[in-house]
Amino acid sequence: MEKKVMNERYAICIGRSYGSGGYLLARKLHERLGVPLYDKELLDKAAEDSHIRRELFEQADEQNGYELPLVLSGTLGMPNAFYMPAQSYLSNDHLFSIQAETIQKLGSKGSGIFVGRCADFLLKGHGHLLSIFVTDDEELRAKVVQERLKLGSIEEAQREVERVDKSRRDYYNYYTSRHWGRGDNYDLCLKLSAVGIDYAVEIIIGIMRERGFIKD
Repeated sequence: MEKKVMNERYAICIGRSYGSGGYLLARKLHERLGVPLYDKELLDKAAEDSHIRRELFEQADEQNGYELPLVLSGTLGMPNAFYMPAQSYLSNDHLFSIQAETIQKLGSKGSGIFVGRCADFLLKGHGHLLSIFVTDDEELRAKVVQERLKLGSIEEAQREVERVDKSRRDYYNYYTSRHWGRGDNYDLCLKLSAVGIDYAVEIIIGIMRERGFIKD
């Protein structure tokens, strides 16, 4: 792992279409920069912060389930601030608010790489933020998903790509009032099959160095 000297804390936020390699890029940056990577780990931290079962955050994670509440049982151990006795449920909006606080707290504590979950919007006031969107051709992404999930046909994989992309788009658009995947929402958009993941890392490192986020 090649360590870089940080001038100040920074946040790299990576949005990604399904099967595009966005998480792999985040892992490469994590290995190169030596700073924490937050993906599913955000669910664990939000659950720890709020004393609410992780499964509830997982059910609401990057889904467009904001239309329906998640019914609570008496074993959730949630804080009074989020409990509504008259309705007896914790909505996905409330779960998002808790997760948002966790992301903002992590962003204020130190440098990190955040994958999805509207982190680019939630950290928009961060002084050293780099927002990235990773995508690729749908056919290539479907092949990746088919292999990853061991699906029987490319058509089935394409349907899964469309389903997950729609969930991520609806989730992001609903909570940010922005447009998921649209270039003008991000500092950098990447198609990994065109540039390669290693060169993509070099591009990002170069931008960070140019902005003064890191120095050799």
